[in-house]
Amino acid sequence: MPALIQIRSPHSPSPSPLKLGKGQTLFGRGLGCGLCLDSQGVSRDHGAFSYYIGVLMVEDHDSTNGIFVNGLKVKRQVLYTGDRVKVGPVEIYIQKGSAASTQERA
Repeated sequence: MPALIQIRSPHSPSPSPLKLGKGQTLFGRGLGCGLCLDSQGVSRDHGAFSYYIGVLMVEDHDSTNGIFVNGLKVKRQVLYTGDRVKVGPVEIYIQKGSAASTQERA
């Protein structure tokens, strides 16, 4: 079952949902990115989402402005349902993320 995210950009009037299937999805301003975030504050190759065996992760590719998960700057982070990712001015809400055990989230 794919992961599901919702993207809120200053350039888009309404949030847009996106399914992330198995594998890696690059994001940034670059044309080769699977998820193009055409906005100031977003690097050409900003980072990537990875989804394997039910685990969704985000990874920063040494971007200029970084990636924030729930307000904290991260290099690499497992994402769970309800997490919020900030990439420059773009907000990404995790609607369906990693399957969490009660021990992992405590």
